Amino acid sequence: MNLTSLRANGAAVARMAVTRRAAAGAAVLGYHDVRADGEPGDEHYTVSATQLRAHIDTVRRAGLQIVALADIVERLASGRPVDGLAAITFDDALVGVHRHALPVLRELQVPATVFVVTDAIGVSPPWWPGAVRTMTADELREAKAAGVDLHSHSSVHASLPALAPDVLHADLAHSRALLRDTFGASANLLAYPSGHHSPAVRTAATNAGFGAAVTFLNGRLRPGDDPMRIPRFTAHAGMTAVALARHLARPPALWPDHQLDAVGPDGART
Repeated sequence: MNLTSLRANGAAVARMAVTRRAAAGAAVLGYHDVRADGEPGDEHYTVSATQLRAHIDTVRRAGLQIVALADIVERLASGRPVDGLAAITFDDALVGVHRHALPVLRELQVPATVFVVTDAIGVSPPWWPGAVRTMTADELREAKAAGVDLHSHSSVHASLPALAPDVLHADLAHSRALLRDTFGASANLLAYPSGHHSPAVRTAATNAGFGAAVTFLNGRLRPGDDPMRIPRFTAHAGMTAVALARHLARPPALWPDHQLDAVGPDGART
């Protein structure tokens, strides 16, 4: 997207913000990698630094306050309203987040959450052939020092419903313990790898000490929603600021059901 397009896009968002404010509930945005402007990348799982900045600007123009995901979870648990809140999250802890997202987050003073695959730190991610490497331990510490919360994306990025019960428990417990012991993170939030979950997975996550978990089903989070099935807007290169503004203005009742009982590796949703 060139500068002229970005300016036109921003002007359109500004006009929309005058008449369309964010809908009820909280909005959680889910990202993966962030690349430098002009750098090629997977359009389904990456955004440029400029696009990330435009998304943040759009969220704020819609009247939302960007807070840490943990703050939204705390309000949800206490039964308080979450209207007017938004959170920024990144799955996989890819190095592009360190290189290209952190400067934007620092400049705009935006809190964020990174979900770490704890047995794949500082390596090429085996679940994503061709992707950049994940952050090293030192880079994760730098991100944490910059105000980024570190939470779990499991130990090995397996589809959790496919794991045997003992393997599932060990995976989640190990991931949380490593984040707490190595980085001093609270690590009480989980992002299901690929968004796959089931009743057994949610029970195992709760037993491992996770108080909330995020999926990859789109929608708005409202009081009464299961904290172990928090929806997110999937952010990608094709999500323009105008498209995001429309999503933010879409009432919760007009989104498909995101409180599904199970989402599996075969795409089955029940």
